[in-house]
Amino acid sequence: RVWIARGRAERSAKRVRRAMPAERVYATALTARSVKAAECGSRESLSVQFAASTPLFKRAKVLIVARLAGVAVQVEEDSAELEGAASRTCVLVTKEGPVTQSNAVVRYLAALRPEAEMYGSSHYEEAVVDEWLEMSVMELEVAVMAVMEHGSVVRGAAKADVEKACKALDAYLATRTYLASERTTAADVAVVCALHAAFTELALVDPKTLVQHYAHLVRWYLTCRHAFRPELGEEKVVSSVAPKTGGSVAPPPKAGGSVAAKPRPAEDALGLLKPQFARSRTRLKELLARGESAVGAEVTVKGWVRSVREAEKGRTNFVELNDGSCLSSIQVVASKASTTRFETLKSSGGAGASLAVTGEVVASMGKGQAIEVRARSVTVLGPTRGGENRSVGAQYYPLAKKFHTADHLRTHAHLRPRSRLGSAVVRVRHALAFATHEFFNAQGFLYIHTPLITAADCEGAGEQFTVTTLLADEGKPADVPLTATGAVDYSKDFFGKKTGLTVSGQLNVETHAVSLADCYTFGPTFRAENSHTTRHLAEFWMIEPEMAFADRDDAQANAEKLLKHVVRAALDDRPEDLAFLDKFYGGGTLLARLEALAADEPFARVSYADAVDMLRAEIAKDPSAWQFPDVAFGTDLATEHERWLAETAFGTCVFVYDYPKSIKAFYMRDNDDPLDTVAAFDLLAPGVGELVGGSQREERLDALTRKILDAGLDPDDYWWYLDLRKFGSVPHAGYGLGFDRLVCYVTAQDNIRDVAAFPRYPGNAAF
Repeated sequence: RVWIARGRAERSAKRVRRAMPAERVYATALTARSVKAAECGSRESLSVQFAASTPLFKRAKVLIVARLAGVAVQVEEDSAELEGAASRTCVLVTKEGPVTQSNAVVRYLAALRPEAEMYGSSHYEEAVVDEWLEMSVMELEVAVMAVMEHGSVVRGAAKADVEKACKALDAYLATRTYLASERTTAADVAVVCALHAAFTELALVDPKTLVQHYAHLVRWYLTCRHAFRPELGEEKVVSSVAPKTGGSVAPPPKAGGSVAAKPRPAEDALGLLKPQFARSRTRLKELLARGESAVGAEVTVKGWVRSVREAEKGRTNFVELNDGSCLSSIQVVASKASTTRFETLKSSGGAGASLAVTGEVVASMGKGQAIEVRARSVTVLGPTRGGENRSVGAQYYPLAKKFHTADHLRTHAHLRPRSRLGSAVVRVRHALAFATHEFFNAQGFLYIHTPLITAADCEGAGEQFTVTTLLADEGKPADVPLTATGAVDYSKDFFGKKTGLTVSGQLNVETHAVSLADCYTFGPTFRAENSHTTRHLAEFWMIEPEMAFADRDDAQANAEKLLKHVVRAALDDRPEDLAFLDKFYGGGTLLARLEALAADEPFARVSYADAVDMLRAEIAKDPSAWQFPDVAFGTDLATEHERWLAETAFGTCVFVYDYPKSIKAFYMRDNDDPLDTVAAFDLLAPGVGELVGGSQREERLDALTRKILDAGLDPDDYWWYLDLRKFGSVPHAGYGLGFDRLVCYVTAQDNIRDVAAFPRYPGNAAF
């Protein structure tokens, strides 16, 4: 049966390859199918029924494809109609009739929304998807189901089959990102779900074997599994798949427990993402996530004291301990009668001290907490000290448990991560950064490390920090070499010319994009702008992708997908931190705003000319209500203008495009219009204003040379940039996303200085 299925798929693929100039035919058919699917979807309500005996991996396979294809389905769990029908553990109910078998359901859902490309983007990719769907059943699901039904009797044979499939997959993925396309398809979903059951539920493959011998398989599996976590039972259920009334719904977490994501069983079974060292402690994130199931366990926890409360005339101490792995702390109960080294707690100084505690996890009688640790022994790792004599005492700790202003935390930036606000911001920032790399990797982009020291001014604004060795510590102004005209002679400098810290990595990453197609850089940039606003830093991080064979619209689409992806990742990975930020800093609207941004609803789009007309009409109603009421074509929009467009005019994120050339950078492509505009765009977000700025780049050599001269720059400094237009120039586009501003937006922080670990701004370079 396997041989027949493979032969059929291979013959189908060969027929398609022989027909392959006809991609235009396929595109026409795809468009027609999209229209038909849209008409069908607008009038059809789909529901999927699962039997109580349906394995998790089969449920997950169907629900993942539904989510990625953008098809809303109603889920009916434990369907009585399917019980007793071993061959019918999954049924999709449509107006045309029922679709049985999980792979048939997957094919139906993938084909229903062809624009999602879950079935590939060509006839050939469709054939490859079909081949892997057959493989998932014949070589993986059969083995998994056999072990589930017959246990150890067939385990040896099933293990051999799964290992054989892993070997074939690893060889196949050595030169591919995904199974059938450059993005996830139904084939990846089906095979990953079957492997997930084999790896985590049944442990049919040794984790060490996977890591040592199947690196390509592991890379692909972990990438896909991270995106499939909600349906695989490792995260909360996604909103696009709604259970019917009476369906199974996960119970809410108990009070006091961490609301972070549940432990990921794949990590426990595979050990792939576990550290390669053995921790001498249990992290609070994992301990609190276990909740009451951890009662009775012997643990060692280590962290910093947030507060100490005494009871029974000092014979019992209640210590709030936090290790930074999550927002929540654990309560440690230490008593004079049963805790070794109890007296050392008094000499620790209390708040700010670091402790190692070994004890038993017990159910907590306290309000707002599910578990606590009854200390068997306490070791003070580092006491709190201060004063001229370095005496011990909590009074010296600058972050005692109370409300601290942002200015106070900024002054103690080296300790700010120990505060609830500081730690929450750091964890959310990490989630956003990780999701950024995850997004571009999944899209086939290459990460380029661009230089921080450059001789080119990307923006042409002359706001660079100069990098020089001419002013050594012992040097004097008279020692600086000068030219005949009295200017500084930078030919005598370290690099032989004037250099500065980069204001953007864009120009450098373009060199790779026009050779490798899709690239991005993500790193620090600098601007010597004497600005004291809450929106500017002298050192800040930028996400800057560049795409060859792309125009302004392609760049806008990519920016929208990126923003939705990273915000969704933060919502999924850091729910506890975002709930805290929403409550105390977001006015109770932060989570709703982020959910709206990450939803499927597309961002709005408006031309700069139309946006100016809208603003002029609104300002005319009451000019006194505006700080900058003078708006005309050619005005560089202020933050209040941007926020009005996003918050009031459109009520969502909005792309403003086709800006006047006079207010944009020299490298942006000129439009062929009478308004003298460039193919540039800004993405404006409610509550913050501009988040993204980008454009199609000027790929025409003569036009770019003229624009460099018009900007007052020397073409000789950009000879290499101009060379890119001499040798196979192509249309290309890109954008920059201010990462620190994004963190501000997601964490509801008004001041950008509060989301950078050590903010740099005029007059401040502390730490």
